[in-house]
Amino acid sequence: YQRRVREAVVSTQSTGNQVCNDVLLTGRVFSGQEAEKMGVALKSVPSRSMVLEESLKLAEQIVTTTSPNATMETVKLLRAPYLDIMDARLQLEAEAQARCFASNDFKIALASVKNKTLPVFD
Repeated sequence: YQRRVREAVVSTQSTGNQVCNDVLLTGRVFSGQEAEKMGVALKSVPSRSMVLEESLKLAEQIVTTTSPNATMETVKLLRAPYLDIMDARLQLEAEAQARCFASNDFKIALASVKNKTLPVFD
């Protein structure tokens, strides 16, 4: 979808210093395809009418293949503002993994792998 991006929140963690500097220092306008290429957008679609369809496909993939507990923990890690410190990030990741391994979601996921089926989480 070729809508022009006028404002974007970017970080060096997701896009790298060069892209972050380009976007933040120039304020230039770029297409959806260029945003995808730069790593600012996950995906570009050819028409506005496809945005919802593609978004729903991604959401369906997340909810049918990923443990809700693991998804929640991953989102927490991605959103935590203090994670620039590697030791803190590794500690939080270890704690999140321990919670995930102790959850019922983990048992469901293991059973689905063993049975070669999609997991059905509670």
